[in-house]
Amino acid sequence: MRKDEIKRYVLEYLVDESILPITVLETAITVPTDNTFELKRLEIEMNKEIRLKEMEREREREEREMQMQMQKEKEEREMQMQMQREKEAREHEFRLKQLELGVIKGSDPKIGLDTGGLFDVSKHVKFVPKFQEDNVEKFFNHFEKLGEQLKWPRDKWSILIQSNFTGKLKKCIPLCQ
Repeated sequence: MRKDEIKRYVLEYLVDESILPITVLETAITVPTDNTFELKRLEIEMNKEIRLKEMEREREREEREMQMQMQKEKEEREMQMQMQREKEAREHEFRLKQLELGVIKGSDPKIGLDTGGLFDVSKHVKFVPKFQEDNVEKFFNHFEKLGEQLKWPRDKWSILIQSNFTGKLKKCIPLCQ
């Protein structure tokens, strides 16, 4: 028996024994029908589904926020890398301008281009632009302009490029002289 049914039987007994007035039975809780229990169960299930959906939406929102944060960090890193490349390019251009001015004015005999027929790669390799795999075309265009401006002998260009890639300048210097 259910609690409500037991309570009802007890109240009926107490009224039959004249311990309680009959009005108590009118105010007593009625035994819920099976439909009431079914409705309550459905209500609980609906509330549970609502909570699950809310939790899922919250998880999706947090996931989107995390993805947006990761994207923002990636963009910041890319921007910093781009700024670093631009800084290096500006510094390189500045060194080249200094070299050009020194060569034109003849103020720095150590960097002079005319070495009596010998081309000293070690003095010029520092002016070769840094190779970037993601922009090969730009590297070669820049290198050609630089070679023409500094009047590097064309037959030494490959050695300058090779020294930039390998970093083993000492091996290629004897070949140049």
